[in-house]
Amino acid sequence: MHTQSAEVPPPPELRELVGWCLGNMETLAQGYLDQLRAIEGYTHVDIPEDDLHDTTTEALELILRKVAGLPVSTHLETVSESIGRRRAVQGVPLEILLQAVRMVFRLLWTTLRGQADTAQRNALNDSAVRLWEAIEYHTVRVHAGYLNEVSQMARNRETHIAVMLSGFLDRERPGPALTMQLSHTLGLPGESPYLVMAAPLTAMSDVRRRIANAGSRAQVHARADSAVILVPNPRPQRLLPHWAEGLPVTIAPVVPRLADVPGAWRLAHDLFVTAAPRGPLPLTLSEGWPALVAASLPELTAAIRSDALGGMGVLSEAGRGQLFQTVETYLRSGSLSGTAEALVCHRNTVLKRLSRFKDLTGLDPATPWDAATVRIALAAPDGYQDQGEAGE
Repeated sequence: MHTQSAEVPPPPELRELVGWCLGNMETLAQGYLDQLRAIEGYTHVDIPEDDLHDTTTEALELILRKVAGLPVSTHLETVSESIGRRRAVQGVPLEILLQAVRMVFRLLWTTLRGQADTAQRNALNDSAVRLWEAIEYHTVRVHAGYLNEVSQMARNRETHIAVMLSGFLDRERPGPALTMQLSHTLGLPGESPYLVMAAPLTAMSDVRRRIANAGSRAQVHARADSAVILVPNPRPQRLLPHWAEGLPVTIAPVVPRLADVPGAWRLAHDLFVTAAPRGPLPLTLSEGWPALVAASLPELTAAIRSDALGGMGVLSEAGRGQLFQTVETYLRSGSLSGTAEALVCHRNTVLKRLSRFKDLTGLDPATPWDAATVRIALAAPDGYQDQGEAGE
């Protein structure tokens, strides 16, 4: 798409004026560099002098050729985006870069008017839009190159972090060098307690938003099948941060330092894989450990279930399910009233079901020793063969 000014040939007086500038590029470039050094943002960035000189000369030549409608080489067509990419890598803030680029208009306008005779000045006045469009052409492409490079650097950093984090978390005990490197890369303290959580990949955007809104130093990173959440210096009196409430996360016990995070991550991840689908979330190790034991020792837990709950075979599937639901709900709170409220039934109904469970299994969920056995038994796979539907 061409603008109107690009379709109208430039007047010959303007071409003569631009020709003079192209023949005095060294003076023009030096004048621009003198003004550039007055911009504070550039004085704090280490850009080689020859880099500044070469890119300035090429950018000015591109703009002048666009203004005069002169041929532009393939190399010059790529100069603007190349400058944007280079300055992004060199760490020039975008707003400072755009300020420097737009400063070209004042330089060229002042220089051209100072050199022009009356006819050339009139031609320049009539072509002011052409000059501005040429500079805007350059500015837009510098901006695009900068943003593209920033995006690429972000992707490269994410890839680098993902590879490093995988190597760190997959080790039984990462060495001091790897721990220090990860600490430096992620900006996390090495000698600090950590809370480690696992979450579904689909929850990452929500987790990041909550972390940002809370002003937390927590970080979330993608893994192959889940996200890892690292919370440095968690509050000792509160296991779950406020921002994590209601999130589908599984939580490992707090570890004393960064080097201990891989072990905590394995626990959080195993809870996520084995226990999370079977229990309420967020889920801690104290709530989900029976499912971990069942997954790690399937034969043992199946034997415990068969031995502990064998008497339940006289019930129908629906009858067993009702008693199991009542017992599991009661074990979470230890409250008859709370269980009745959660199941929307009468307190006496809860008592009756717990009594029935004790009669059939010999295990009393209200007794701590029996409760541990019941939790393991309920976490094991159901291997019953119905022995008739005697009802409850």
